[in-house]
Amino acid sequence: MKTDSNKLFIPPSWKKWIAENVLRDGSPDDLTRVLVENGFPEPLARLEVDAAAVHPYVEAARSLGRQLKKRDWVFDTLRILENEDPSWEVQRREGVSTDEFLDQYYYRNRPVILTDAMRNWAAIQRWTPEYLKQRCGEQNVQIQARRNSNARYEIENRAHESTIRFADYVDSVFQTDATNDFYMTANNACANGQILDTLRDDFDQLPGYLDVSQSDDRMFFWFGPAGTVTPVHHDLTNNFMAQVVGRKQLKLISPLHQPNIYNHLHCYSKVDLDNIDYDEYPQFRNVKIHDVTLHPGELFFLPVGWWHHVRGLDVTITLTCANFRVRNDFASFYESYGEI
Repeated sequence: MKTDSNKLFIPPSWKKWIAENVLRDGSPDDLTRVLVENGFPEPLARLEVDAAAVHPYVEAARSLGRQLKKRDWVFDTLRILENEDPSWEVQRREGVSTDEFLDQYYYRNRPVILTDAMRNWAAIQRWTPEYLKQRCGEQNVQIQARRNSNARYEIENRAHESTIRFADYVDSVFQTDATNDFYMTANNACANGQILDTLRDDFDQLPGYLDVSQSDDRMFFWFGPAGTVTPVHHDLTNNFMAQVVGRKQLKLISPLHQPNIYNHLHCYSKVDLDNIDYDEYPQFRNVKIHDVTLHPGELFFLPVGWWHHVRGLDVTITLTCANFRVRNDFASFYESYGEI
């Protein structure tokens, strides 16, 4: 960001940099030195730094910053209390009634694995490569492709949309080695509704928990080889993950860790949970990660706001559902879709 020392004004990009670093309590001498090193005259640099330190706009930002620090204190206090509970874990439960599920998990924003809710799903035995090709093989489906070419494949998912005959995709999934290069995800749901329609007799739509009338646009089909990775993020709704084929490894982080998560864009974090750089992201040392392996026939409740990283340990097929019978419209008042 070099500039011409003959220019007698500070451009907006540098003004923003000055304001951000003043708010971070940067030393005026250090800020001035950086500006001079980048070609600005020292008197102009010092004048701009001094003006930013007392500018009403910057003071308003300081006030907002103090409010956020107070909010973070509440998060951190609750996080510390949760971490002090040695018995806290993601429970595996069976025989959970609808009322108990709502009271103990849904309304308390607490994840749980229901081990018997999918007991009668024929899909668990039926969904072999041969069966899937027989039922849906001639359908054209959309997938996420060429993911290995772009580290931002999840954020820029539209650029990775590709169409393929379902039978050819099934062969690719079951015949390839572990890879993250292609995956059928919820991002492809609008183009793949016919798959779920064709296979609907193979699974129960969980009417005790879910509103079946909303299943068409709030149920999603995930299908990919071993090695698929969904980077750490949070969802805007409560979700069920119904694991039909294969195992998935989940890394879960409570929403109480929001102040330490380095959330830079929409619902994403800068941190790579496969290779956490604690030097670059030191606050992440305070984050507690819960490791869970989801097996075929298990129904996982993923509460709204919980950060999660998902890896396919095998070829996997998962149905995710957001059509709960109780309130789940939290995306309706979410506004932070851009840069945080």
